[in-house]
Amino acid sequence: MQKRKSKALLAVAMLLILALIAGCGGGSSAQRPSGLAPDTVVKSFFDAAKANKLNDAALYVSPDSVNDTKVVIKYVTGQSALNELKNYNLLSVKKVAQQGDYAVVLATLQETNSFKVSAKPVGLTRANDEWYIVEFDKIYQDAKYKVLQQLMSGF
Repeated sequence: MQKRKSKALLAVAMLLILALIAGCGGGSSAQRPSGLAPDTVVKSFFDAAKANKLNDAALYVSPDSVNDTKVVIKYVTGQSALNELKNYNLLSVKKVAQQGDYAVVLATLQETNSFKVSAKPVGLTRANDEWYIVEFDKIYQDAKYKVLQQLMSGF
């Protein structure tokens, strides 16, 4: 009887170990944490882009803009090339406006070896309770971003 319980316990333990191993492997390593605030989305996007992880950066971009991730990087950072991002530090990110499913965040960047500081307004939209960055031109081309256009007009 004791031997049978030990075998059953061993079988269950093996199944659990196999399930854990199977759950940990495969698939893309890029994962977006859920429930991020608009300012955290912009910071996470910048960190991923600066680390040259475009797939990770794309997780923070709206579905309307995701095909233009490099354009979004230029919009958020003002930099045309990813390797130029290494010369910049993100000083601060602050939400400055929000209305419904739209928000504007102000990102402040500084050149690494300089006192030059620039501030960029970043527009975000909420979909499925998650915030996503919207590419600048899309904000002004798509009528559905009218509220976001109004929020950004002051920056």
